[in-house]
Amino acid sequence: MPDAGHLPPSGGAEEFVLTFPPEEALFVFQSYSAATAILEYGSGGSTVLAAQLGKPVVAVESDADWAARLAACLEREGLVASLHPVDIGPTGDWGRPRSTEGAARYHRYALSVWDRPDLRHPDLVLIDGRFRAACLAATMLRISRPVTVLFDDYLNRPFYHGVEKLARRVETVGRMARFEVEPGPIPPDLLTEVIGWFADPR
Repeated sequence: MPDAGHLPPSGGAEEFVLTFPPEEALFVFQSYSAATAILEYGSGGSTVLAAQLGKPVVAVESDADWAARLAACLEREGLVASLHPVDIGPTGDWGRPRSTEGAARYHRYALSVWDRPDLRHPDLVLIDGRFRAACLAATMLRISRPVTVLFDDYLNRPFYHGVEKLARRVETVGRMARFEVEPGPIPPDLLTEVIGWFADPR
């Protein structure tokens, strides 16, 4: 089993490497190695890793320029991954919207990927992009069988912790939390809170 210093080489994909701390990077590598189909919210080094491991992966991305560079890198390296760009308006660093110009489309970030006819039902979902709480809610609403969710930057950001009203956190690795998510509806008494997550790009 590799340690954090012996993850797969990036080959010619140095621009897109895992940016997690070592403990989380190893955890992601182990989880991806065991997965059969992966959905990512947020793309980059993890997408390259999934492709290097030969895993079917679909990655949601709000930064069109980043997605184009990643697509070019994947093609250049002969790697296969499906990118799912979502237009939420002009974006800045890490795909954050610069204004509310695209607010009417914000809900599409978490939800629209599930409408793809070619989407294989994932058994692993990585949440590492925008609208993170909404992404977990969308996953719960759209899956038909249980999935594992890896939620990055969870521990030190209390504004995400409301998702524990929907799903059980079973493990924490560094800043990352692992959830085991069961399919189901949003409880009626949580509708106001949860629908608000789809307008919150954090």
